[in-house]
Amino acid sequence: MDRKKISLIAAFVLLLSLLPVAIPSANAAQQQVEIAVNKANVRSEPNMSASLVGQANRGKRYIVLKERYDWYQIQLDNGVKGWVAGYIVNKTDASSERSRAGNEEPAQSAGTGKSATILADGLNVRNEPSLSAGVIGKLHIGDQVPVKKVRNDWVNIRYKGQNAWVSRQFVRLSSESEQTTSHSETAADGFAVILYNGTNLRSSASTSASVAARGSQGERYPIQARVGDWYKIGLASGQQAFVASWVVSVNGESPSENSSSEPAADRTPGLQGKTIILDPGHGGMDAGTTGMNGTFEKFITLKTADRLYNKLRQAGANVILTRSGDQYISLPSRVATAKYHHADAFISLHYDSTYHSGANGFTTYYYHNRHKQLAKDVNRNLEQNLPIKNRGVRRGDYYVLRENSRPSILLELGYLSNPKEASAVVTSPYQELITNGVYNGLSSYFNN
Repeated sequence: MDRKKISLIAAFVLLLSLLPVAIPSANAAQQQVEIAVNKANVRSEPNMSASLVGQANRGKRYIVLKERYDWYQIQLDNGVKGWVAGYIVNKTDASSERSRAGNEEPAQSAGTGKSATILADGLNVRNEPSLSAGVIGKLHIGDQVPVKKVRNDWVNIRYKGQNAWVSRQFVRLSSESEQTTSHSETAADGFAVILYNGTNLRSSASTSASVAARGSQGERYPIQARVGDWYKIGLASGQQAFVASWVVSVNGESPSENSSSEPAADRTPGLQGKTIILDPGHGGMDAGTTGMNGTFEKFITLKTADRLYNKLRQAGANVILTRSGDQYISLPSRVATAKYHHADAFISLHYDSTYHSGANGFTTYYYHNRHKQLAKDVNRNLEQNLPIKNRGVRRGDYYVLRENSRPSILLELGYLSNPKEASAVVTSPYQELITNGVYNGLSSYFNN
């Protein structure tokens, strides 16, 4: 090789050494996504019409290479790079995951003798404090389990002799019950209608009291008095028993328009301190409607709820989700959550569908007349934010509204059967507009 060629090669090597090397930043490397569905499609480009390059399994975590239009680029185990939609993943932080794995997160001891009362039906019991951990069983509303400790959003329990974990937001610790439950007896009348088969009817107003009998779904018992969060009822045998208020519907098939059995909602101005239940429609085996691009409603409603949850929490509200992942929650459990927490507002989130692809717009539903103002305030603010047709405020005979004595509305936030709206609703800008509208509507309602 002549000297001229050697000189050229040396110059080229020197030039390469001076170029900046593309090394991922520490912050970028820490951003991960966890697949939240079975067999998530991984596409060649960040859109639903792009070709498939592979699939990812539920619970699998990937480092985020790029983010675009609420899509995340990942690299599969076979080295292929592709994009997953933001609404089918949970974004995590690698450093916090390492901390959890090393038990570095502060664990708050619940104390000896503490217990937890389950607030959701069919609650997953997991072997680790993670939504991707294995499910070893299920608990049902009203069940009581011993508590070992609390770690952030998870409660460590004993389940069938095993060490197990349940989501913090779906339980109530015994210490909380002791602080909030008054055992003074007040007069009451009407009927308590059992919502679940096998409901415990106890000898006194406590989850630790002995079981006097068990009720079946649909059975009606006359209410003799209210004792804190419990009803004293009369059994067919002539004996008395107590049933938790969050596992029954009061006064027949729907709450009375003038029922005083529920405490009034807090109408002090502002969102600070308000208890707001966000109900992402569908979940688990109930996928809801399917969009033109194959989008499941259950994932979009959860995406909307997560974004709205963060905004309301920042405003000082006490926000509770009826589900935080892809799990099936029964309609009675959703209503029971609102009753148990004495919600100041219950917002059920949905997306619409019809056989006519041209149908479009959003709709706000209420059932009880006393809840119409909440519907009007939220609807007005959604109209100011959303670029689609306002289909108005309507009375809707939905279970989560009809059986709900707390201020409650149901929102249909766009048509997944409409190609244009189906493409828009999954994007971050549209989700931002939706959640701003609901947030502002709640602010208006609580400031009236």
